[in-house]
Amino acid sequence: MRKTLVLLVFLCCPSLVPSWAWTGETNQPANCKVWASFSSEGSIGETILQEIRQARSRLSVALYAVNNLVMVEELAKLAGEGIKIRAKIDKKRSMRQKRNMRAIEILKSAGISVQLVGQEGKNHNKFIVIDGAKVITGSYNWTVRAEQNWENILVLDCPKLAKQYEREWEEIR
Repeated sequence: MRKTLVLLVFLCCPSLVPSWAWTGETNQPANCKVWASFSSEGSIGETILQEIRQARSRLSVALYAVNNLVMVEELAKLAGEGIKIRAKIDKKRSMRQKRNMRAIEILKSAGISVQLVGQEGKNHNKFIVIDGAKVITGSYNWTVRAEQNWENILVLDCPKLAKQYEREWEEIR
């Protein structure tokens, strides 16, 4: 009954939904800083680069497609600086395009743990967890083409949500 009520309130008046409803933790408010970035405002890839450059210990990355070598090379650089990076990338999408495979080879050669996933369906996730505290998620694929599309991301400075995303990252197969 409570979930139904929250869903109805969300559909009618999303501003009235308590923050704990978003974290999946009853009566546990999540004090989060959230901001959006849109392709109409400039390069989303550059926004992501600025955020991941702030990483101090680890990145968990889940992507559908990756062939933007600027972003791939930044991950390789961060790995070389001691940032632990692990990535799960859609297998079917990666196997179909040479540019995606080249990007994956660069990541692996930098010591980044890359798993190709989604054998039973697509890994259509597009998120990054930074240091277990910040999440970047949205429509943006790490592709050259995405810089020409209408795309968006949300940056969630929110450790509680970051934990949920890391749990979800672990579940991706």
